[in-house]
Parts: sequence; structure tokens; C-alpha cells
Amino acid sequence: MKISKGTIVLIVVLAVLVAMGIKNSKKEKSLYEKILKEVTLVADGKVQSGNNGKLVLAAGKINFEGDIQFEELDKPIKSFKVIRIVKDFVEYEKDGEKHYDWQERTQAKSTWGALLDQVYSTQKTITPTIGEFTLDSKGLELVNASSYYETDNLIAGLKWNGMEYTNMGRDDAEPGDVSITYDYFDCEKNEYLTILAKQSGNTFVPYTLDKEDVYRVFNGKIDSMEKLTTELDVQVQKSNRGRIALYVLIVLVALLLMYNNAKTLKQKKAEN
Repeated sequence: MKISKGTIVLIVVLAVLVAMGIKNSKKEKSLYEKILKEVTLVADGKVQSGNNGKLVLAAGKINFEGDIQFEELDKPIKSFKVIRIVKDFVEYEKDGEKHYDWQERTQAKSTWGALLDQVYSTQKTITPTIGEFTLDSKGLELVNASSYYETDNLIAGLKWNGMEYTNMGRDDAEPGDVSITYDYFDCEKNEYLTILAKQSGNTFVPYTLDKEDVYRVFNGKIDSMEKLTTELDVQVQKSNRGRIALYVLIVLVALLLMYNNAKTLKQKKAEN
């Protein structure tokens, strides 16, 4: 049985990716083992001068002043981090053909007139304290704002459909349709945050270990080595699943390309 060049290339590429994946997985596990050896547990988010410069695991209750308000909302969102994502369904031409797709709106369509034309994707934050610590900009960036803000009220004329606020009243979108979502950190679900980083005074900075910057933010209260071990194991498993999904996708795309190429060659031979 003759093996095609395409099959050989696919096998080589897949073998290289698997080898790299195994190497990265081992590196990740090694890093986490060293983290567990070096980390210092900080009880109740207390700032202790003796921990300055050390890798700490600080779990503390979240506190912040105020709420986050957007002009199109009738009431503020009780959170310290909200991400508003605005998308337009547009028509455009490419290679002489018409295409349709959702595109993120990164700036206002108009600074006056309809409110819907003034909104665009943006993020609003309030600097919180975690116990006695003040969360820095890096930590705030890493906070996972994964809850959806929902209300039965219209927002800039858009209605919640279970996934987004939109004026799309059909199964298929049409040019001119708009989508808005609000992703926020739900402080009612998570009263605590846990920071794994280097203590720098009453805040945090990345901790360098094996030429890697260590800075992790976990939802909830992780206040023991057992809980930290479990959380790090979960991250390794997620990374491995992501790699496997990537390998499967590459194989499927390669097989599709090979199939289409073989089909084209067969058609050309038939024509000749």
C-alpha cells in the first residue's frame, strides 16, 4: 500500500505536536510542583511584612466601593468588573462576493442621536481589596468575569433572548442587527478571591520561577495546600484537553484538505 506525501506530512506534523504537548505538560507539572514547595499561605488576606517578596497564596474577602453604571442601563451592576461586548451584523464584499458576519464594535457609530449608536465594546472596573491587599491592574485583568447580566427590561431598545440583548427577531440575523452582552464578576456567588503571586507591600506582582511569571487569580477561597493542589491539577487537565482538541482539529482539517485535493485530481483525470 502506497502512502501519499500528504499522509506522511500529516503524521510528521502530528508527531511533532504530540511531542511538544508532552514536553509542555511535563514543564507545567514541574512548575506547579515547585510552586507547592515555595508558596506561603496567607490567612484571611492579612498583610505581613515578613512575606514581602515571597510567593504567597492569599485568600481574602472582596470589598469595593460603588457600582458600575452604563448609560443604557436603568440600574447599576453590583460588581467591580464588567465587560460590555457590542457586535453588529454586517454585509461586506470579499473577492467580489458578498459576505455576512458579526463584527465587534470597538468605537461608537455616533456620539449623538440614538443611544444604540453610541454604545461600543468596553470594560469598566473598580479596584477592589482582597482582605487587606489591594488588587493591582494585572490581577484585575486576570479576574474571570463570566456571569451574564440579565434583565427583562429593554436595553437601548434591545431585548434579552436568553443569550444576548438584540433586536434580532428572527432565527437568522440580517445586516443592521445588533448584539450586546454584559459579562461581570458575580460577587454574590464569590465573596472571596484567592491570589497566587509575589507579595509586594500590600499588593501583588508576578513571581518569577523557572523563567516563568507566576500570577494566578482563583474564584473562591483556596486556603490550604490540598485545595491549591487540586486547583493546579485542574489547570493541567484543562491544558491537556485543549491540546487534544487542537490535535483533533488539525487532523480533521488536514483530512478534509486531502480529500478535496484527491477529489479535484480525480475530476481532472476524468476530464482528460
